[in-house]
Amino acid sequence: MHTSTDYSHAEKLKYELTQPMFNVMLKKWVGKGELDYERYLHTDTLLALQSPEGELVSHDELMFQIVHQSQELYLKLASREMVEVVAEMDRDALWAVVARLARVQKIIAGISAEMAILETMTPSEYQVIRRSLGNGSGQESPGYNTLRHAADGLESAMERMLARRGLTLFQVYSAGGPKDLQHVCEQLVTVDESFQGWLYAHYQLVRRTIGIDRTVKALDGLPSQVLQARMTLPLFRALWDVRVELTAGWKREGGYAPGEARTGGGCPMAAINAMNDSAMHAPVAQAQSAGGPAPHLHHAPMAHAQHPTTAHAHEPRVGGGCPMHAQHTPVAHASAAHAQPAPAHVMAAHAQPAPAHVAAHAPHTPVPHAPVAHAQPHAPVAHGPHAPVAHGPHAPVAHAQPHAPVAHGPHAPVAHGPHAPVAHGPHAPVAHAPTPHGPHAHSHAAHASAYAHAQELRRLP
Repeated sequence: MHTSTDYSHAEKLKYELTQPMFNVMLKKWVGKGELDYERYLHTDTLLALQSPEGELVSHDELMFQIVHQSQELYLKLASREMVEVVAEMDRDALWAVVARLARVQKIIAGISAEMAILETMTPSEYQVIRRSLGNGSGQESPGYNTLRHAADGLESAMERMLARRGLTLFQVYSAGGPKDLQHVCEQLVTVDESFQGWLYAHYQLVRRTIGIDRTVKALDGLPSQVLQARMTLPLFRALWDVRVELTAGWKREGGYAPGEARTGGGCPMAAINAMNDSAMHAPVAQAQSAGGPAPHLHHAPMAHAQHPTTAHAHEPRVGGGCPMHAQHTPVAHASAAHAQPAPAHVMAAHAQPAPAHVAAHAPHTPVPHAPVAHAQPHAPVAHGPHAPVAHGPHAPVAHAQPHAPVAHGPHAPVAHGPHAPVAHGPHAPVAHAPTPHGPHAHSHAAHASAYAHAQELRRLP
């Protein structure tokens, strides 16, 4: 049931905000000035620096005071940071100089953004506040004057830094000038630009509240129009003047007409990259011109279709664990990997007797080949004169003598002659599905051809 009260809810809330409050998490009273946070920041004094509620001439006056007070605090901070920059610059600690100048720039950018809060005040609301400001103006700001004085000291430190190097600003900014000093000077320009941005934000605030015209007088008696010249008044004039000096020496000659072919032009780094590319591919070009085979810059193991080579648990990780590193490992590492002793179960598999039609051939050393991780059922290899290819399912091989389909259980490689065992990690026997082929006819000529082809492979680089 709604009941009327003899007080305003807003007035009640306003009163509550002026009283200490109980923080249920801390189980303490906040606002009495007794806690460490309050004592450290002097919050009782800080929050009493604004006009009391009953003395405000306008609701917006509290906002006007707080924004200007916070700007004074930030200007004090920026000035103090500039003092540290002077000390760091005098001992040539340029990394520290650049870092601290970035902080100064962010402080000034912050007070510039704060001006947008005051822009929520209408001209009529400001006119009420203005009657109680006396003859005050921004020129009377301690923070503004302190910052300008600190900037003068910073400009003097820059001049001393240049004198120690025996350089002028023009030499620093000319082609081939020292990059470290260029970077420091550009950071100073960034700070100066932010400062002028703050002045411009103030100019726009005046423009939207009282207007800019020679007939409009500021509280100090000067026309508001003079702000146009003040907002471009730099902190470090020499850094802006050197741009004019550089442009004065600029010449139009030496460029390209629009649409003209730019032979030899473009980014200077492109020429450096082209030289590096030429140096890399020079051995290949020389070998090809001589009629010989091109040298292998990078060699990757043969890729078997549907059987990607996997890294086993205890396989040596040459160059670390990055998978991409293996693609750039020279071929010598692959050979070394093949020279590792094979596991016992692989050696045992190699020791099993070969089929009769294979045993008829003279012993030979096979071509070292990369380990094949069989992930899917593998059909018999079609032996004919062909290059080793990725084996997928294919037609059955015709054998001379009918024999039963090959039932692949634990896979045992053909017993070759002495060769470097394949460096496999521990793996389970490859479970091949029974080959669904009928009787096979496998001629001796086919075996002879396959053997000759294997010998060919051995002679390849």
